[in-house]
Amino acid sequence: MKRALMRQLIPAAAALLAGGYVLAEAANAQSLGGFPIREPGAAASSGAANKKDKDGPLQIIVDVNGPGPYKTISSAIEDVAEGGVVYVMHGVYDESITLEKSIFIQGDRGPGSGVEISPPKNQSCLTFAPDQSTAHAVVANVQFAAKINSMADACVDVKQGVFTLKESDVLGSGVRPAVKISGGTVMLEKNRISAGSEGVFVAQTHSLSQSFIIDNKILQNKVGVDIATGSRADVVVAGNEIFDNIDSGVKASGYGAAKLIGNKIRNNKGSGVILDKYAKLSLVRYNEIVHNAGDGVAIPFGVNGVIEDNDIVGNEGLGIFVRDGLEPKITNNFMENNGGDKKKKRRR
Repeated sequence: MKRALMRQLIPAAAALLAGGYVLAEAANAQSLGGFPIREPGAAASSGAANKKDKDGPLQIIVDVNGPGPYKTISSAIEDVAEGGVVYVMHGVYDESITLEKSIFIQGDRGPGSGVEISPPKNQSCLTFAPDQSTAHAVVANVQFAAKINSMADACVDVKQGVFTLKESDVLGSGVRPAVKISGGTVMLEKNRISAGSEGVFVAQTHSLSQSFIIDNKILQNKVGVDIATGSRADVVVAGNEIFDNIDSGVKASGYGAAKLIGNKIRNNKGSGVILDKYAKLSLVRYNEIVHNAGDGVAIPFGVNGVIEDNDIVGNEGLGIFVRDGLEPKITNNFMENNGGDKKKKRRR
């Protein structure tokens, strides 16, 4: 029994081994690496495995340099079934991607140059704008590279729906956000996000929207994470490294709850954290806020919330600056060697 089961499992496992997928089959074959393929736009054959009769295959391989029929990600997205998977092999894909349905896009994890999506000038790398707010897209292990000075709204632009981006690299245009979130429920996890006017720009106006920005490296943007005035979403920023940004590390001025937990916010050219204007429900806890050129935490207009258990060290301004208005609960923060503080070491 066990041997028979193994004989069934081994071929499927072999197609997914870390080196990538088997692509040695002829160009006119019906499958690559064990997954069904067909000519873009062609009807699925009735005997093909892993497909939906009406909606197309559940799995498609895209290889810009390979023998299969799919050379662009866009053509695979159009043909794949709702909820299907598009596997993308190494190569540079000169296209702008639009997602309007539930889908999983997986970049090849094997050795090689990686998967890079490089759109035309003034077009986004990827836009998620589904008709249904419940649609869920997952994109993993892909490099997005916007053209320099591109005037597209963002390199990765999320309009609504449920969207997950993980283990990917987003390189912005320098003048627009690397990642812009306008609605829906969004998870950004273990990505490298750089070279945007904002690394992550959150502008979710619906009060039931949520963003989770977890374990990313956010660097060399103007502002690392910017929760915009008018945003009403709850935003969790946790476990990130936010560093070497031209202005502040994190700026929160939205109406929703902004929760900054366990981040390393360092070496930014402005303040480490700015709680601005309408940020009334802020939680800043367990962060390392060090060596920023401005204040560790700046509160120019007064907010409520909690700032506690942070290490705020070596910033050129004050450890915590509160100008006027409401003052949050400030407790048990370790502050040392901040240029604007009169005392060398203190707790507040």
